[in-house]
Amino acid sequence: MKRLIATAAVLIMVPAWAATQDAEHPYRGQGYLVVGFGTGTGFSYNHPFFKQVGGGGEGFLSKGLGFGAELTYVNWGGYDNQAWVASSGFSYHLRRRAACGVDPFVLGGASLVVPTHKGGGRGSVAPNFGGGASFWLSQCAALRLEFRDIAGSSFWTYDHYLSFRVGLTLR
Repeated sequence: MKRLIATAAVLIMVPAWAATQDAEHPYRGQGYLVVGFGTGTGFSYNHPFFKQVGGGGEGFLSKGLGFGAELTYVNWGGYDNQAWVASSGFSYHLRRRAACGVDPFVLGGASLVVPTHKGGGRGSVAPNFGGGASFWLSQCAALRLEFRDIAGSSFWTYDHYLSFRVGLTLR
């Protein structure tokens, strides 16, 4: 008799347990690959057009708040005009759990600009900020459109390095 009562109690509770489950999977992070182009203000070089490629990822700390890091390769001309840019910082996603929709975000942090040629020095640190949106095409893949500004890097001798990037986000 006790077994029958316990079984009945479990069967009655199963729908209640199922109703409390989150319908969407709570993703803890995402990665992305980007390609982009950019320009700067206050030029001192003959090649003001930048090309870049890279990738990164971010983990979500709470609700839409995330922390991430990325590495991009930037080229704006010949051999002496190349650098690696390592960035880290915080982001806030307004609709992080969007399954198939638009997820706008803002971001800000610090970037380390490291030249690839020997005479370029050790690099310099500069703040970065920007924003964009992820257009979720499926549950796990999105088109990423982003604008970013790296302000005041002493390596580039620009006031700002403005870039527009297109990429793929996966979670």
